[in-house]
Amino acid sequence: MFGALTFTIGLAIWGWFIFNVFHPMAEFKRSFYGLFQLAAPTAFVIYGWRWMHVPGIESTKPDFTCPELIESTAHAKQTLPYFIGQVKGNVHNALVKFPLRTPSGMTEHIWGYVHSYQDGKFNVSLANEPVSSTTQADGRRDVDESEVEDWQIMLPDGKIKGGHSLIALFRHRENQGKKLTSKMRRQKAQLVDAI
Repeated sequence: MFGALTFTIGLAIWGWFIFNVFHPMAEFKRSFYGLFQLAAPTAFVIYGWRWMHVPGIESTKPDFTCPELIESTAHAKQTLPYFIGQVKGNVHNALVKFPLRTPSGMTEHIWGYVHSYQDGKFNVSLANEPVSSTTQADGRRDVDESEVEDWQIMLPDGKIKGGHSLIALFRHRENQGKKLTSKMRRQKAQLVDAI
């Protein structure tokens, strides 16, 4: 929000300056105005844009061989009975992460909203668009519980229960000595350990 405000102020000052170049007001004519006076609004626009586009953890390219992510998959599978119990109890906003094979032979690791669980299968619809344009995103599909790599439940207060792979991405980044952006810190604060 602060980024959007800063960006808008910078654009407004630019607009005022450009307007006065072509239709100068009396105050503008009395004073000397030059390009150096566009430094402040230019800084406002640049920093406002950066603040609005702070990368989140979803922009981090995952390393599927990192130990944190391997451990997270094992932990998600270990706690899957708890998640299944929640789904059977009709919990809202439940998601599973699973490998999606594309027609071109690639594998995407994608989230799906869980509609039901029966006979070892989750009935889901995709929660995000596949990267592959040839992959059919519409409709529902069944995901075998053995294919589930992660699960999460979005709680009414905005917290997320589960999300083991997300926790792993934060741990991996921190273990590499990289700082978390402000957006990443807010995302991490939403995560609640599973059980």
